[in-house]
Amino acid sequence: MRIHPHATFRVLALLTAASLPAQVVEVNLTAAPGTVQVAPGVNVNAWLYNGTLPGPTLRITQGQTLRVRFQNNLPESTAVHWHGQPIQLGMDGVPDISRPAIAAGQEFIYELRDLIPGSYWFHPHGHEMQLDMGMAGMLIVDPANPANDPAFDVEQTIVLDEWTNPLGGAFSGHLLNGRNSAGQLPIAVQAGQRLRLRIVNAAAENNYVFALDGHPMTVTHADGNRVQPVVVQAIPIGIGERWDVLVDCVNPGTWSFAVSLIENRNATVVRGVVQYAGQTGPLPAATFVPSNLATGSLLNYVQLASYFPVQPITATPNRTFTAAFAMSMGMGGGGMVMTHTINGQTWPNVTPFLVAHGDQVQMTMFNNGMNGMPMMPEYHPAHVHGHFFRLMGTAGGTANPPQKDTVLLRPLGQAGSSVTVQMTMDNPGRWLLHCHHMEHMATGMMTAIEYLGDADADGVPSRSDYEPMAPLPVLTISDQPAAFAPGASNTVRVQWTPNQLFALFAGPTELAPWVVLPGLGTLVLEPTTAAPLGVAITSATGMATVPYALPNNPAIVGLRVGLQGVGLLAPTNSLSLSTFQAMTAR
Repeated sequence: MRIHPHATFRVLALLTAASLPAQVVEVNLTAAPGTVQVAPGVNVNAWLYNGTLPGPTLRITQGQTLRVRFQNNLPESTAVHWHGQPIQLGMDGVPDISRPAIAAGQEFIYELRDLIPGSYWFHPHGHEMQLDMGMAGMLIVDPANPANDPAFDVEQTIVLDEWTNPLGGAFSGHLLNGRNSAGQLPIAVQAGQRLRLRIVNAAAENNYVFALDGHPMTVTHADGNRVQPVVVQAIPIGIGERWDVLVDCVNPGTWSFAVSLIENRNATVVRGVVQYAGQTGPLPAATFVPSNLATGSLLNYVQLASYFPVQPITATPNRTFTAAFAMSMGMGGGGMVMTHTINGQTWPNVTPFLVAHGDQVQMTMFNNGMNGMPMMPEYHPAHVHGHFFRLMGTAGGTANPPQKDTVLLRPLGQAGSSVTVQMTMDNPGRWLLHCHHMEHMATGMMTAIEYLGDADADGVPSRSDYEPMAPLPVLTISDQPAAFAPGASNTVRVQWTPNQLFALFAGPTELAPWVVLPGLGTLVLEPTTAAPLGVAITSATGMATVPYALPNNPAIVGLRVGLQGVGLLAPTNSLSLSTFQAMTAR
């Protein structure tokens, strides 16, 4: 069996004329150190997406593909997780599970397809301190049919966060859209308008409660999913949660959008301002505590019901699990050590939950306090990747349960310390379940849900496949910057069907637009300028490496080349295009 690289790419070049590009929205996203103003006259050092705090709001319409060209200009590796979107595993942004981390100075192209309408956000994963340094932004997907959203006149995104000076500086405190209370610009409305607020808690370690003085709020979406309207005075928001609310602007004035810690509703830690047209009075004091924040009716998960039809709750789930979130203290390293566990285990030494494609899984998640005792009470915002879960025991009953991806487990001994959910296992791979409190996750509170079988029948088990729903070769490069320095030698790694022949090409040019070749894959590398880099045969586990050596010449710094390959699948001799990956000499 032989493969002819030049002939193969000439054939691919001829095939491009017959293909039509998908509707793609392409954006550039760069992570880099920077300086931002968090209060009047107060600048802090930060790590930022596109130089802003919070990062840019990315927005597309349902049915479009979002292509994010991500460039890592940080001094260390990183990855971008698209929180809440049940996308394909390879784009989930979890180092060593969906792909290796992106080395300093390198790039990765996130191809996000079939996005679900609603309010979502993006942030690093596997590099917990990076979120605390300012790396967060919102992702909004509008429904293809505008009638599937409630009507509104004015819209505002609100990103809540805390700032603890991880990079040094003269400020610490809580932020709303990257500013403290003194730095807020009012949200301008007119009497009679309907205001839509999209609120995300992007903090690393704090759960909040928010309220708008003088106005009730109508909850319309929970974690991006539309729910039957619920009118409340105040809303708790765990780390990673999103709530969309509508406000009928029928009470002219200048009002505080006030935020407290969940542990103390009697103290405002940051506030925004909603100001009606024509109002010229002073802004509310930063420390003012509206009565609805302190004592107003608080949203409870049990009030929620899905607005649209969903998979109903079943009385006969295929698998039933429990997940006990707990904290423990012990001696180690010369002092007291705190660990956080799920079912008594700390990541990565965990026993995963094993599921099969198509299963209906029921899981009870509960806060087990400190080794089963309600000492040192903690909140645990539990987040699942790649799926929504349906909350049981709510106003939606078994027919219309609300769907979420993050639920806040209250401390042991309080109502809400336990939540039972069901999930449809429709997205094969290896997915994380973890507490979104960064310290809790960093000290072990994370586990995995792993699919049995091989969903795409490519010979690589779903639980270890970078692309478990697509039987195509997957290229990956090193997560170490030294691999791209002049004079460096390293390898491009390939994951694909075991014992098959694969040819790798390199070239300076991408096609514009990319070309989908039915039955072959997506051609990205310009065939007429590509040259063969090497040939390999995948191992019995589906892995192969193609070596490369960079010239030891400083003049190559900044040189970018694209990589794409072609696999030959025996015995049919059918071709399969690999994923695309660029690398840049640094």
